[in-house]
Amino acid sequence: MSHLDVLIQRNTLFTMVCLVLSYGFMWFLPSNMPKTVSIIMMLFSLDTAKSLDTTLAVPPFDLYNTNIYPYFDFADILTWCLYPVFGYFFAYYYNRFRIRGFMIPVFILGCSLIGTAYEYLNVYFDVFQYRHWKLSYSFCVYLIVQTLCVLVFTKLKQHWIDQKTIH
Repeated sequence: MSHLDVLIQRNTLFTMVCLVLSYGFMWFLPSNMPKTVSIIMMLFSLDTAKSLDTTLAVPPFDLYNTNIYPYFDFADILTWCLYPVFGYFFAYYYNRFRIRGFMIPVFILGCSLIGTAYEYLNVYFDVFQYRHWKLSYSFCVYLIVQTLCVLVFTKLKQHWIDQKTIH
């Protein structure tokens, strides 16, 4: 077995374990928001991540590869399936703990640290391979993206509350 085959197996196995654990955990969480809000947050997370990956990981920037190959393959599909569940967890815990005021930046900072730590594991297991990228850049991106997630979720929640008061 070649070194490349070992990397691919290690990469895919790590991603599959993460998928099973994260979706399994999500399945057993009690619902605390409408399914439509959950779906929108999951799609927003996927869309944001894929848009950034597409922008930063292809020429002219070409800062990193997702997975082993610089082209789309099955391992990419597995990786894409993780983005929605993390968007769900972000919204779920934001809502569950009723994050407000000064705690919003603290929550975003904490989630950005968790995201950066998870990305470090992805680098370790060869899911991401950096060229001209650094983990510290990811932390900054997480701060921005998770701030956007708070704004989107806040708007969705306000709409959801307005709909409940109308009916």
